[in-house]
Amino acid sequence: MVSRSSGYLLCAGILALGCSSTATQATGSPSGSGPGGATGAGGSGAGSTSGGDGGIGGNVTTFETGVGPISVDSGEQSTQCIYIRLTNPDPVFVRRFKATLSDASHHMIVYRSNKTDEQLTPQPCQSFSGLLSGEHAIFIAQQKEATLLFPTDGDVPVGLKIEANQMVRIEMHYVNASAAPVDAIGKAYLDTVPLDTNVIESDLAFWGTDQIDIPPNSTGDTGVQFQLGLSATKTFAVTTHQHHLGTRMRVWQTESPDSLPETPVADSTSWSDPPLVKLDPPLEFPAGQSSMSPSGFAYRCEWKNTTSKTVGFGEKVEDEMCFLWHYYFPSQGFQICFDGFCKNSP
Repeated sequence: MVSRSSGYLLCAGILALGCSSTATQATGSPSGSGPGGATGAGGSGAGSTSGGDGGIGGNVTTFETGVGPISVDSGEQSTQCIYIRLTNPDPVFVRRFKATLSDASHHMIVYRSNKTDEQLTPQPCQSFSGLLSGEHAIFIAQQKEATLLFPTDGDVPVGLKIEANQMVRIEMHYVNASAAPVDAIGKAYLDTVPLDTNVIESDLAFWGTDQIDIPPNSTGDTGVQFQLGLSATKTFAVTTHQHHLGTRMRVWQTESPDSLPETPVADSTSWSDPPLVKLDPPLEFPAGQSSMSPSGFAYRCEWKNTTSKTVGFGEKVEDEMCFLWHYYFPSQGFQICFDGFCKNSP
């Protein structure tokens, strides 16, 4: 997931809680320098190009961005966003994403944004609200440390394109289940190569269901859902996403939801720490996809509702979700599908 970053931040009632927050400067750093950089009250640092390939091929420049620290009170949860501009002077391909999350962070999502003005102070926002209006997710971090190295196809590297001085939205969801306040911080690092590098362009697909209805003090299950694959593409990474009642989510590559392979592509029993599964070799979806000769992803979510209320789909931590994200190439644009209804959003 490339130069858009969105993540969820938890600090409901910033003024009431006395929360302080800063936006991590979007800076350029030499190849191989690793995570690092300044945290300030906002604004963007200057980017710089450096030699060396950093282990990913090409002339690599690393850009850093992020949000925090934000003081989060015990028991508080919220989704908050900032908008910050990267300092890449030219369009580039992202070849590797890296992210780090502190305690209390549920996840952080980075999006490419069509906004023109920065907003460096975190503000409450609705998660995923920009997906249908041009803010396309490029990376989701759901673990303390996450890394995605884009593959090569034969001898040709794969990468995700971002524009010059790319504006990103960082959307953070924080949940502090501890007895004391904590400082929540999220950082993202984008290892990039110049646009004139021979690269196959990649993109992201976001598939799931909003048909969720879990009775009080009961279990819930979506049953097996199916989404047709993208014709003539290859998927090289996939991850799952549920909220705190989630007990399991599985994803299979299959030709039919009625005939599932024995081994899932992804199988997570941790709603808070689902793995980013790297697929080597990538999963292939043949050309000429149709309902007569399907190949795609089947998925299934399960929950245990320990509350006295019916739980349905929603972006709050007390609501539930069932989504899979996957990276694919060659790009056919950002893809979003709810219950089989798909919108291509290039």
